[in-house]
Amino acid sequence: MAAQLQLVFDHGKRHELIRGADQMADYVDIIEIGYPELITFGLDVVKEIHDAHPNVKLCVDAKVFHGGSGVTRRCFEAGASIVTVLGSAPNPVIQQMVRHAREYDGAIMCDMDGIKRIGKRTAEVDALGVNYMSVSSGFLMEHEYDLNKRRHGSIFQVRPLELASAVKRNLLHARLAIGTGINEENIDMVMKLDPAIVMVGRGIYYDPNSPNEYHTASIETRVARIDALKARMG
Repeated sequence: MAAQLQLVFDHGKRHELIRGADQMADYVDIIEIGYPELITFGLDVVKEIHDAHPNVKLCVDAKVFHGGSGVTRRCFEAGASIVTVLGSAPNPVIQQMVRHAREYDGAIMCDMDGIKRIGKRTAEVDALGVNYMSVSSGFLMEHEYDLNKRRHGSIFQVRPLELASAVKRNLLHARLAIGTGINEENIDMVMKLDPAIVMVGRGIYYDPNSPNEYHTASIETRVARIDALKARMG
């Protein structure tokens, strides 16, 4: 099965998010409303995008730690298809979220960034019934790993892609999602891990010639980048 492309919105203003969703909904599989957007604009923006594009999956990056029941229900009722939980959340919280996801025919994605003994915790969370396990520190941290190793000795004990590999090795039921810093130049490395979801933000809509503007790449450029990514994703 081909991997799904998830477009990540986690910077910008409300009108940029709405406009970006309107422009890109026909080209990507999933649109992510990032944690900063969720905190700034609330679930109303999720409902607005869902109402405008009911056939597009929405991932709400709620990063749940407490209140798994109430938060999860509200996210799904607003139109979410996927809701995220932290890998450090208590097991009963994750179990609550899984139950509610099944009620709403939705999915739970568990964010494994920052987890120690990641293989052990991956196996534990996988057994709780989540649908996806994500490693979203990705290539930006990979770059920082190389940079800091050269200058100061790495501040990361394990390369981020090694973390993703450790997650992958310990999955029996859930599928892998991986993101951050992914673009046409490194997508082949990502696909070696056979992810179910590839999460891309800047690699689609950032214009390097306008460093102070996040959503500046033209629609034509965004669509071309999406086509190039999907061609490599199978």
